[in-house]
Amino acid sequence: IYVAIDKNDIYTIVDKNGETLIDNNYTYIEYLPGDYFIVARDSKNGVINIEGKSVIDLKYTSIFKLNETSMLQAEISNTNTVELYNNKMKKIAGMDKAMVKTYSNYIMLASKKNFEYYDFEGNLLKASEIFENNKLFAKEINGKWGFVDNQGNVKVKNEYDMAADFNQYGYAGIQKDGKWGVIDQNGN
Repeated sequence: IYVAIDKNDIYTIVDKNGETLIDNNYTYIEYLPGDYFIVARDSKNGVINIEGKSVIDLKYTSIFKLNETSMLQAEISNTNTVELYNNKMKKIAGMDKAMVKTYSNYIMLASKKNFEYYDFEGNLLKASEIFENNKLFAKEINGKWGFVDNQGNVKVKNEYDMAADFNQYGYAGIQKDGKWGVIDQNGN
């Protein structure tokens, strides 16, 4: 299977004999493992399978493979929507006004009001699986953030508008009434 480009910069997929397998006037095609293809037409991006059927709708501003992972990041720029797909082209997460950050052993999807962690295969992770040395973990309950222990027991009352997990130095960011501060693992 080959991706071919004609003299008008239209992409198609052809077999080894040059026979056209998929020809839908795409302005871009990129191969993905598993015989999927990122495609673009009319400034919209999506994913098709080897039969040319849509598996991720042609509606995104951009779609790309997250480095060192088997996941795709799809974005709609006018709403700052970010969605993550696994290698089976199944949507695993989505947030508005969000960003994705890749670390050495996990991915964080975060917005101003929420964050989630994923492994490189797209499985949702708990903060305790990533930050094994932490005693407390940020948790939202009824619209307010606080901190719980490994068993989910509330250790710092949920009174913050936002909270982040503790960093390697034992501090976490907290937001209340529009102002940010820092809390230590003892709740101070």
